[in-house]
Amino acid sequence: MKTMLTILTLLSSIQIFAFNDFQVGDVILLDLDCRSCQVIESESGGRFSHSGVVISDGRELFAAQSLGYVHHIPIKKFLTYTKKYVVLRPTINTSSFKKYHWEIYKREYYKTPFDDDYRWDDQTLYCSEFLYKFMNRFMNFKHLTSAPMDFTLNWDYWSHHFRNGPPQDIEGIAPNDFYRSTDFKVIFDSVK
Repeated sequence: MKTMLTILTLLSSIQIFAFNDFQVGDVILLDLDCRSCQVIESESGGRFSHSGVVISDGRELFAAQSLGYVHHIPIKKFLTYTKKYVVLRPTINTSSFKKYHWEIYKREYYKTPFDDDYRWDDQTLYCSEFLYKFMNRFMNFKHLTSAPMDFTLNWDYWSHHFRNGPPQDIEGIAPNDFYRSTDFKVIFDSVK
Protein backbone atom coordinates (compact mmCIF):
# COMPACT_ATOMS: atom_id res chain seq x y z
CA MET A 1 0.00 0.00 0.00
CA LYS A 2 2.83 2.38 0.91
CA THR A 3 4.58 1.64 -2.43
CA MET A 4 1.39 2.33 -4.38
CA LEU A 5 0.93 5.65 -2.55
CA THR A 6 4.54 6.63 -3.36
CA ILE A 7 4.04 5.78 -7.05
CA LEU A 8 0.79 7.80 -7.20
CA THR A 9 2.50 10.76 -5.51
CA LEU A 10 5.36 10.63 -8.03
CA LEU A 11 2.98 10.36 -10.97
CA SER A 12 0.94 13.33 -9.77
CA SER A 13 4.09 15.48 -9.63
CA ILE A 14 5.15 14.68 -13.21
CA GLN A 15 4.50 17.62 -15.48
CA ILE A 16 2.42 16.65 -18.48
CA PHE A 17 1.63 19.02 -21.33
CA ALA A 18 -0.82 17.61 -23.85
CA PHE A 19 -1.28 18.85 -27.40
CA ASN A 20 -4.75 20.12 -26.53
CA ASP A 21 -3.15 22.36 -23.86
CA PHE A 22 -1.58 24.56 -26.56
CA GLN A 23 -3.23 27.90 -27.32
CA VAL A 24 -2.89 30.32 -30.23
CA GLY A 25 -0.07 32.71 -29.32
CA ASP A 26 1.96 30.24 -27.30
CA VAL A 27 5.66 30.36 -28.12
CA ILE A 28 7.65 27.13 -28.28
CA LEU A 29 11.39 27.45 -27.72
CA LEU A 30 13.60 24.56 -28.77
CA ASP A 31 17.00 23.52 -27.43
CA LEU A 32 18.58 22.01 -30.55
CA ASP A 33 21.95 20.27 -30.73
CA CYS A 34 23.37 21.21 -34.15
CA ARG A 35 26.71 23.10 -34.22
CA SER A 36 25.23 26.47 -35.20
CA CYS A 37 22.44 25.92 -32.66
CA GLN A 38 24.99 25.47 -29.88
CA VAL A 39 26.78 28.65 -30.96
CA ILE A 40 23.49 30.60 -30.99
CA GLU A 41 22.77 29.37 -27.47
CA SER A 42 26.26 30.31 -26.33
CA GLU A 43 26.13 33.75 -27.93
CA SER A 44 22.69 34.60 -26.57
CA GLY A 45 23.36 33.24 -23.08
CA GLY A 46 20.66 30.61 -22.84
CA ARG A 47 19.61 27.15 -23.86
CA PHE A 48 17.35 27.91 -26.84
CA SER A 49 18.28 28.17 -30.51
CA HIS A 50 14.97 27.91 -32.38
CA SER A 51 11.43 29.16 -31.91
CA GLY A 52 7.92 28.78 -33.23
CA VAL A 53 4.52 30.27 -32.46
CA VAL A 54 1.22 28.42 -32.20
CA ILE A 55 -1.29 29.50 -34.87
CA SER A 56 -4.58 28.13 -36.15
CA ASP A 57 -6.53 28.04 -39.39
CA GLY A 58 -9.72 27.73 -37.32
CA ARG A 59 -9.69 23.94 -37.41
CA GLU A 60 -6.22 22.85 -36.32
CA LEU A 61 -3.28 24.20 -34.32
CA PHE A 62 0.15 24.52 -35.96
CA ALA A 63 3.62 25.74 -35.09
CA ALA A 64 4.68 28.54 -37.45
CA GLN A 65 8.42 28.92 -37.90
CA SER A 66 11.10 30.38 -40.11
CA LEU A 67 13.35 27.50 -41.07
CA GLY A 68 14.21 27.48 -44.76
CA TYR A 69 11.24 29.84 -45.14
CA VAL A 70 8.26 30.87 -43.02
CA HIS A 71 5.76 28.03 -42.89
CA HIS A 72 3.61 26.07 -40.47
CA ILE A 73 3.61 22.41 -39.50
CA PRO A 74 1.63 20.35 -36.99
CA ILE A 75 2.86 20.99 -33.45
CA LYS A 76 3.56 17.29 -33.01
CA LYS A 77 5.98 17.39 -35.96
CA PHE A 78 7.62 20.60 -34.67
CA LEU A 79 8.32 18.86 -31.36
CA THR A 80 10.09 15.95 -33.13
CA TYR A 81 13.09 18.29 -33.62
CA THR A 82 14.03 17.76 -29.95
CA LYS A 83 12.79 16.48 -26.62
CA LYS A 84 14.10 19.66 -24.95
CA TYR A 85 11.63 22.51 -25.23
CA VAL A 86 9.72 25.17 -23.31
CA VAL A 87 6.22 26.50 -23.90
CA LEU A 88 5.68 30.19 -23.14
CA ARG A 89 2.31 31.88 -22.86
CA PRO A 90 1.96 35.64 -23.34
CA THR A 91 1.13 37.60 -20.19
CA ILE A 92 -0.20 40.48 -22.28
CA ASN A 93 -3.45 40.84 -24.23
CA THR A 94 -3.62 38.38 -27.14
CA SER A 95 -7.19 39.00 -28.33
CA SER A 96 -6.20 40.87 -31.52
CA PHE A 97 -3.54 38.28 -32.31
CA LYS A 98 -6.02 35.44 -31.85
CA LYS A 99 -8.61 37.19 -34.01
CA TYR A 100 -6.43 38.32 -36.95
CA HIS A 101 -3.24 36.26 -36.89
CA TRP A 102 -4.13 33.68 -39.59
CA GLU A 103 -5.08 36.27 -42.20
CA ILE A 104 -1.95 38.38 -41.60
CA TYR A 105 0.30 35.32 -41.42
CA LYS A 106 -0.92 33.99 -44.77
CA ARG A 107 -0.88 37.39 -46.48
CA GLU A 108 2.36 38.89 -45.12
CA TYR A 109 4.63 36.21 -43.70
CA TYR A 110 3.90 32.79 -45.19
CA LYS A 111 6.72 31.64 -47.53
CA THR A 112 9.02 34.55 -46.65
CA PRO A 113 12.62 33.30 -47.17
CA PHE A 114 14.85 32.51 -44.20
CA ASP A 115 17.33 35.21 -43.23
CA ASP A 116 20.73 33.50 -43.38
CA ASP A 117 22.49 36.79 -42.58
CA TYR A 118 20.37 37.81 -39.54
CA ARG A 119 19.68 41.27 -40.98
CA TRP A 120 16.70 43.03 -39.40
CA ASP A 121 15.85 45.39 -42.22
CA ASP A 122 15.61 43.15 -45.27
CA GLN A 123 12.89 41.01 -46.85
CA THR A 124 13.93 37.78 -45.08
CA LEU A 125 13.26 36.50 -41.55
CA TYR A 126 15.13 34.28 -39.11
CA CYS A 127 13.07 32.36 -36.53
CA SER A 128 12.89 34.79 -33.60
CA GLU A 129 12.76 37.81 -35.92
CA PHE A 130 9.65 36.32 -37.53
CA LEU A 131 7.99 35.67 -34.15
CA TYR A 132 8.78 39.13 -32.83
CA LYS A 133 7.61 41.05 -35.91
CA PHE A 134 4.51 38.88 -36.39
CA MET A 135 3.37 38.89 -32.77
CA ASN A 136 4.35 42.43 -31.78
CA ARG A 137 2.14 44.03 -34.42
CA PHE A 138 -0.86 42.71 -32.44
CA MET A 139 0.44 42.51 -28.88
CA ASN A 140 2.65 45.58 -28.45
CA PHE A 141 5.17 43.90 -26.20
CA LYS A 142 5.93 45.86 -23.04
CA HIS A 143 9.28 44.27 -22.18
CA LEU A 144 10.44 42.21 -25.15
CA THR A 145 12.38 44.34 -27.59
CA SER A 146 14.98 44.03 -30.29
CA ALA A 147 18.49 45.26 -29.49
CA PRO A 148 21.93 45.48 -31.11
CA MET A 149 23.33 41.95 -31.45
CA ASP A 150 26.78 40.99 -30.19
CA PHE A 151 28.68 38.18 -31.93
CA THR A 152 32.06 38.65 -30.23
CA LEU A 153 31.89 35.55 -28.04
CA ASN A 154 32.10 33.26 -31.08
CA TRP A 155 33.51 35.72 -33.63
CA ASP A 156 35.59 33.19 -35.57
CA TYR A 157 32.62 30.91 -36.08
CA TRP A 158 30.35 33.76 -37.20
CA SER A 159 33.00 35.23 -39.50
CA HIS A 160 32.90 31.98 -41.48
CA HIS A 161 29.14 31.51 -41.15
CA PHE A 162 27.84 34.84 -42.50
CA ARG A 163 28.40 35.72 -46.17
CA ASN A 164 28.64 39.44 -45.40
CA GLY A 165 30.35 39.13 -42.02
CA PRO A 166 28.66 39.02 -38.61
CA PRO A 167 25.83 41.55 -38.17
CA GLN A 168 27.61 43.02 -35.15
CA ASP A 169 25.64 45.78 -33.40
CA ILE A 170 22.72 45.39 -35.84
CA GLU A 171 19.22 45.21 -34.38
CA GLY A 172 18.04 41.68 -33.67
CA ILE A 173 16.46 39.26 -31.24
CA ALA A 174 17.13 35.69 -30.08
CA PRO A 175 14.89 32.87 -28.82
CA ASN A 176 16.41 33.37 -25.37
CA ASP A 177 15.10 36.96 -25.31
CA PHE A 178 11.55 35.56 -25.37
CA TYR A 179 12.42 33.25 -22.46
CA ARG A 180 13.75 36.14 -20.35
CA SER A 181 10.88 38.53 -21.14
CA THR A 182 8.16 39.31 -18.61
CA ASP A 183 5.75 39.47 -21.56
CA PHE A 184 5.68 35.65 -21.30
CA LYS A 185 5.40 33.04 -18.59
CA VAL A 186 6.73 29.49 -18.73
CA ILE A 187 3.83 27.06 -18.70
CA PHE A 188 5.82 23.93 -19.54
CA ASP A 189 9.48 22.91 -19.49
CA SER A 190 10.21 19.43 -20.80
CA VAL A 191 13.44 19.09 -18.83
CA LYS A 192 12.05 20.02 -15.40
